[in-house]
Amino acid sequence: MSDKIEIKKDTFYKGSIAILAVLIIISIFTGGFGFGAGSSPGANANVVKTGGNTQQPVNMNVLQDTNLYPALGPKNAKHTVIEFSDFQCPYCAIASGLPDWTQQYNSGQFSDLFGIAGKIEKMAADGKIRVIYVSMSFLDDKSSTKESDWATEAALCANKQDKFWEMHKAIFTAQTQGENTGKFNKDKLEILAQGISGLDQAKFKSCLENDETLSDVQKIASTASQFASVTPTFYVDGKKVSASWSQISSLLN
Repeated sequence: MSDKIEIKKDTFYKGSIAILAVLIIISIFTGGFGFGAGSSPGANANVVKTGGNTQQPVNMNVLQDTNLYPALGPKNAKHTVIEFSDFQCPYCAIASGLPDWTQQYNSGQFSDLFGIAGKIEKMAADGKIRVIYVSMSFLDDKSSTKESDWATEAALCANKQDKFWEMHKAIFTAQTQGENTGKFNKDKLEILAQGISGLDQAKFKSCLENDETLSDVQKIASTASQFASVTPTFYVDGKKVSASWSQISSLLN
């Protein structure tokens, strides 16, 4: 049996690594983390005992539409990794390794989470595996703003011009320590898009401002909820695995 850490949604604020380490030690004896609003790294996490990789693979063919679920790597790759992620999720940012503030997690308790997504995406770009990205947006549920939705809309608008991964990188790189703070308002997303070479800015702006991909965001949310209730969540070849590079990499040989 293995302990599996899955990260739930909640507010993310900066705290000290020393306090975080104490909370992690406490969690070992209490059955899981109990972070709430104002804690760091900011979301709730539960330790869930699973059957490891002995469970039967889940049929995930519904995620094959690259208009909704952008993919990298060959279709006939030996292994397929599916990542469920929210652009505002702090742990997803740590998994990406892109924002400057995540570098503090390159060692210590979260070192096995740091950079997972980036490593997977590089393997896919090198043709070694296939990765499918599923954009979730449940961090909007308790907010009057919809920055997770808007970020996903922007990424899908870029995807219409085959620039999803470039926009994905720009959004995560800009992520700060906090949710629904205005950083992913549509005007800010349009500024981020200006840094993407080859992106038709007029088409992108029209797509985002007219919510041309909003229905797609809603379709994704409905489908993704069948497979993931927390972010980041990873599947390898149809089997849910821990958000742990040591485990995931061991399955990609």
